[in-house]
Parts: sequence; structure tokens; C-alpha cells
Amino acid sequence: MNKNVTLYIEALPDEKREIAETLRELIFATVPNVEERFSYKLPVYHYFGMFCYMNEVETGMDLGFMRGKDLQLEWPQLESRDRAIVASIVFTSKKKLLN
Repeated sequence: MNKNVTLYIEALPDEKREIAETLRELIFATVPNVEERFSYKLPVYHYFGMFCYMNEVETGMDLGFMRGKDLQLEWPQLESRDRAIVASIVFTSKKKLLN
């Protein structure tokens, strides 16, 4: 685990920190050999290139996938928001993340 990512997560407000910690655990548990980096002032996960990132937004934590538009048929909850390739989903609570 990356020290700067740990510091980023620890600095988040309580509910966002819980979401970020859970997302981090899920990423490590489900993506073999994923590499965690701190790039662009965000936690970024690499798996054969940049795979996904976490970003604090006003309403919660945004989990973005670098090739997310390619995933939207299988996961329509991903939103592209006028981005060319990236699509993401905002988690507003740990409970909603785990459901």
C-alpha cells in the first residue's frame, strides 16, 4: 500500500474515509497484482496501465475507470459525464457501496 494514498484517505471526513477504505480493500481483493500509486493528487490503481482511481467529490467518493465507457454496457450505473473514455460512479455511503 502506498503511503501517500494512506495519508489521502486518512485526511478525508469520516464517512468518505470509510467509503475510500472499503473501495481500497475491494480493489486489492479483486484485482490481482494491482499497483497502488498516488498520481494527480489522487489514489490511482494500475493493472497493465492506469486502471481506476478514487476522487473525493461533494457527495461522496467517485470511483473512476480509465476505460469506463467500454464497461457501460455491463455496468450502466457508470456515468461518462461528457468524458471521452472515463466513466465513474459516486458512492455516497459505505452501506450503498456494499449493497
